[in-house]
Amino acid sequence: MLKLTRIRALVSTAVVCLVLAGSLWGASKADNDKAKALFDGNCKSCHGVDGSGTPIGKSLNAPDLRSPAVQKDSDEHIADQITNGKGNMPNFKNILSADQIQSLVHYVRYLGAGKSSPK
Repeated sequence: MLKLTRIRALVSTAVVCLVLAGSLWGASKADNDKAKALFDGNCKSCHGVDGSGTPIGKSLNAPDLRSPAVQKDSDEHIADQITNGKGNMPNFKNILSADQIQSLVHYVRYLGAGKSSPK
């Protein structure tokens, strides 16, 4: 019985990790490349290549996108922050489409799963 409980816990943990990683794993290579290009063009200067933050970003209090605090936020909350900005972060509502913002939300999840970029 203990082994079955342990197996269920491991399976549950694996499912949670897949959900938190977002849908980039299931996305096509072209979609992954577009998400990375969006991140590189709009986010990397403050959040860094891996989401941990650059010196400029850290001076502006940009969060580490891989952190538990960011990863526990809902997709809607992250999308809202990208759309409307927050603190020193500018808004992207007139720059990015809703689909592009969703791609960035998934990319943030991907970074939170410990990946530096999708393959």
